[in-house]
Amino acid sequence: MQRTLTPWIAPLALAIALALPGAAGAQADWLTSAFPERAYDFGTVARGSQIRHSFTVVNTSGDDIHIADWRTKCGCTDVKVGARTIPPGTQTTVEATINTTNFNGYKASGLTLILDRPVFVEVDLNLTCFIRGDILTNPGQFDFGIFRRSPKLPSSTLTVTYAGGRPDWSIVQMKTQTDRVKAEAREAGRTIDGQIQWQITAALQPGVPNGYLKDQVTLVTNDNPPQAIPISVVAQVQSAVSMTPSIINLGHVRPGETITRPNLVHVRARAPFRLTRLSPSSPALEAEESRPDPSPDHVLNLKLTAPREPGGFHAILKVETDLKDEPIAQLKVFATVSPR
Repeated sequence: MQRTLTPWIAPLALAIALALPGAAGAQADWLTSAFPERAYDFGTVARGSQIRHSFTVVNTSGDDIHIADWRTKCGCTDVKVGARTIPPGTQTTVEATINTTNFNGYKASGLTLILDRPVFVEVDLNLTCFIRGDILTNPGQFDFGIFRRSPKLPSSTLTVTYAGGRPDWSIVQMKTQTDRVKAEAREAGRTIDGQIQWQITAALQPGVPNGYLKDQVTLVTNDNPPQAIPISVVAQVQSAVSMTPSIINLGHVRPGETITRPNLVHVRARAPFRLTRLSPSSPALEAEESRPDPSPDHVLNLKLTAPREPGGFHAILKVETDLKDEPIAQLKVFATVSPR
């Protein structure tokens, strides 16, 4: 990826901005608000694990924040950005994943995020961990892949191998971040050279939501002192109902202005169904379907009456259907209320 600004223009613009009275303090306040967390320590992890953490970017200003580029601090680190443009009053996440396979001991990594709006600035997001060479996990995470939800949800298994030489080493407790995942551990055997193998199984639970899922299973060992070893859980749960698009930015509107967007959103499924309820989270947003009859494709018309107060606008439209056991679908709607 390439920066969108000419290399010598961006630093010059930043230098001029910082030379203004109070500019340095204002930028520090803005960055503190936009990046409430800039460092994370995973603690002790197993070699071979793929550990991940999400940093939040929050826009409390009156201008768009734009992520122009990023660079990692290690080839072992992968980055996934939720949205490149963050309108006022909204937020996104920057997820970093470290592959620990080729390392032992203390490891520092992370990324540098490059913003070109509202000003050019580079922000370091740092990650650290301690990788135990005597504990190996294969594969490095519980990855359920992409699957369509059904009455029987999938499970995933990995092997944890201990090679530290302690004959009574064991996993004494399993923890999960949420009740969306259930995990179990059992000793699977020992090798002739004294390695101890444990089989860890994670199963998704009925309450798992649609969309991208990130969770974590933590293994608690009988080391002295006890160690908590995190294992990442990722999945992409496909709904029986798809909404296209699922996020809409209506751009800039004047205070009190009413805008309509007909035939903008499609709600689809493989078989005909009905929309039973459309519930906007704000009275400023209205929605209606073009055709109320059962259909595999419903089209929604949107109407927004902008608030009188300038600033960022954010609302969620909940869409319910008559499909059994199907969670509520959501449409996120953004706009910026500003005088023109």
